[in-house]
Amino acid sequence: MIAVASRADAVEAALRDAGELEPGDEVREVEQLPGGWSRHSFVAHAALGDGDQRRYIVRVKPAGALLDTDLALEYRVYTALAGTGLPAPRVYAFVDGGDTPFDGPFIVMEHVDGTAPNMYSRSDQVRLAEDWAGPRTIAADMVEHLARIHGLEGDELPADLPELDFDAVVARWRSVYEERHLVRDPVIEEAFDWVAGRAPGEAWPGLVHGDYRIGNTLIADGRVRAILDWELVHRGDVRFDLGYLAMPRASGKHLRAHSPLMGTFADQEWFLERYAQLTGREVGGEVLRTFQMLGIMMLLATQLTAVWMYAHGHTTDVRMAWSRFSFAGLRQDMTRLMGW
Repeated sequence: MIAVASRADAVEAALRDAGELEPGDEVREVEQLPGGWSRHSFVAHAALGDGDQRRYIVRVKPAGALLDTDLALEYRVYTALAGTGLPAPRVYAFVDGGDTPFDGPFIVMEHVDGTAPNMYSRSDQVRLAEDWAGPRTIAADMVEHLARIHGLEGDELPADLPELDFDAVVARWRSVYEERHLVRDPVIEEAFDWVAGRAPGEAWPGLVHGDYRIGNTLIADGRVRAILDWELVHRGDVRFDLGYLAMPRASGKHLRAHSPLMGTFADQEWFLERYAQLTGREVGGEVLRTFQMLGIMMLLATQLTAVWMYAHGHTTDVRMAWSRFSFAGLRQDMTRLMGW
């Protein structure tokens, strides 16, 4: 544990212990970035002894995080990704404990230039549509990186990654619904029964990112420069990531009309065909429907948790209460998938 008085001191001490800072280098300022649900992000500004400047990202699991996931495991995943060729920030340090100046454990990692597109933003949807209509470099990066993620072998990854088969994923998110709903919802419960009865006969085992979408990347100069937010990573059926991308929600559907493109960045047929070319595995339409529903269940569980936390006084973040506005659209998507 690093016992320090300020956030800047904490980051500096972690970087110094990691050998990343030289004598005369110091971290002078730490500022929080907007957004963040189960993780908070900060930029740490370091002044180097030679007069140069450097930035780092601090990723924090705050008290009352939306998802109770393992930040230490996420750190080990980032460490493992360094030798895979996938674009991911380099990590320098992990500091455990709840009594840090960030009120929780934190990772210090490389700052990667780029912006994370907002799939609900009309301007970002336009920019991504322009890439699709033109060079398609973002679309190509997204499918090629996903194929590479799904092909990573076990010896390249932390040995303690969770292993979740189809039934375990259904059970995981159903248990969240049972624990965190404020009122019972017959549509949601019917949808859980529907998806539970559609387990594919043969799994496609591999590494599942668990939240693979354009908003969890950094884009610069028309290319994907980093893939972020590995907190839901597990070994399981990789078609979860395909179904998750195919959800209308991943195309920006919320309160407004959404992009016609899969995930806001590519035509769905093109993406799935290119994925099949890269992996030799083609996902059928009915199976894709099943994993779309499973992706909705995961997303719905997090939204229910957000509302539950706000209603029970575990957070004052009003964005958690706003999550209730997503329920109508998600229920609509459930009924469509079930053919109602």
